[in-house]
Amino acid sequence: MRIGVDAYSYHRLLGEVRPGERPPPARLAGAEALVAEMVDAGAEVLSLETVFLDPPARLDAGALVAAARGRELAIAWGHPYGLRWGADPAALADLLAWIDLAPRLGARIVRCVAAHPALRDGPVPQSRLDATALALRRACGRARPHGLVLALENHADLDTGELLALLDAVPGLAVCLDTANALRVGDDPVALAAAVAARVAIVHLKDVAEHRPARSGARSGGGPEREACRLAGPVSVPYGTGVVDLAGVLDALEAGGAPADLPVCVELAQLGPGAVDERLLVRQGVAWLAAQRRARLALDTSDSAQVSCPETVPVAIPVQLHTEEGT
Repeated sequence: MRIGVDAYSYHRLLGEVRPGERPPPARLAGAEALVAEMVDAGAEVLSLETVFLDPPARLDAGALVAAARGRELAIAWGHPYGLRWGADPAALADLLAWIDLAPRLGARIVRCVAAHPALRDGPVPQSRLDATALALRRACGRARPHGLVLALENHADLDTGELLALLDAVPGLAVCLDTANALRVGDDPVALAAAVAARVAIVHLKDVAEHRPARSGARSGGGPEREACRLAGPVSVPYGTGVVDLAGVLDALEAGGAPADLPVCVELAQLGPGAVDERLLVRQGVAWLAAQRRARLALDTSDSAQVSCPETVPVAIPVQLHTEEGT
């Protein structure tokens, strides 16, 4: 695998403070500073969330390429509402514009999104899946001449069955696998990884605290505060300490035939009410992935059948990521 970082990890530092989070003491000074931070964190693949960039017509692609210092750039399009189930022509036009821009960034992967958890109120009706598939076929058709891979994320909008249905309906469509978003719709991240391994193009790997997913049917009761909590999702935690079987996800992808050079990106989402240092949390995630990669390479090259890969490889980074006030 290649180790990546997704820009959403720094959402507070880029001006988006989610419900339940506290504002950061300082912000990053624009897209070039964001790219520099991701490089300094050790990323080999930089997944850039378009919501934090200038629009394609104004974007200084050359400046971002220079700031990346030889690292691969990938495009993550669609936060927050994506294609709105294929019902938003302006959103599709924006996705097509980013696809056209991708070669200027040297990007080979464009992540896209069908919808948003707020737009999911139970199993997705077939009419919505059909409209989404139509939009995705247009986007794949635009991506193909550029040599790009269009990867649809499970954005806590689609469960496994719905995601697989869209893959069947859209030739050439790949997957951006998000482990925490699987939990949010009641899916098992390891089982999802096994189901999509042959079609996965990029992974947003998250470890999170325990989360009770909203089941199919109407939105959860309990008023606006509970609804905001549902939409915010589970709190990100240091890698290897949460409820996601991260090593199991990596095992399932490898066993299912995922590419050997698959980008696996550290991504943080909900950070909770505590005083969190997302920069340190990202670097801990990068170190965890690097240790996993070393262990897996050692296992692959070892002549001894007694060597085994531990579920969690500890990394010695003595940092406090949350204060006692927080999570």
